[in-house]
Amino acid sequence: MRRAPLWIAFVTACASSGGTASAPSSQTVRVVGAGGTQSVSLAGPSDPSTSRVLHYSTEQVWKALPGVLDSLGVPIQTMDPAKRVIGNAGFKIRGRLKSVPLSRYIDCGNSTEIGPNADNYELHISFLAEVRPAEGGGSSVSLTFEVVGKPVNFAQDYTQCRSKAVLEARLFDLLAVRLAS
Repeated sequence: MRRAPLWIAFVTACASSGGTASAPSSQTVRVVGAGGTQSVSLAGPSDPSTSRVLHYSTEQVWKALPGVLDSLGVPIQTMDPAKRVIGNAGFKIRGRLKSVPLSRYIDCGNSTEIGPNADNYELHISFLAEVRPAEGGGSSVSLTFEVVGKPVNFAQDYTQCRSKAVLEARLFDLLAVRLAS
């Protein structure tokens, strides 16, 4: 079976002043394939990563992460022991992560008709953890958590949602408990 090629085009809106370019104010990513075109609109620059230094070896932290991600409901799709990267670079979900409403972790705005959009939108989530040796000993754990969402009942493109920093904090809390036991 032959698959049609997939094309990705990046369209970026930039502002400049005094001849120097600034960071993009927004970005639209278009994915074009045999099934049609899909767009993802991203808001201005943000740092989607969170890092913490833990007083445990990289091996101890690496071994604890699969159980922590499972406890949170993050399906593991990526597990690279050489780079010590684990998580999922892209999964779709609606309503809840494990038994927790998505609006507890994610802000996609609100609708007067349905309440928090994160609980009703189709969300596309990337959640990855990377473990590295920290300076002076221990481990540095960096999380990348990115989310886009769109209504399920309307033909709209994905728009960027924001983390409320609750899921990341929960991961570090669960990781601390597992490492201490």
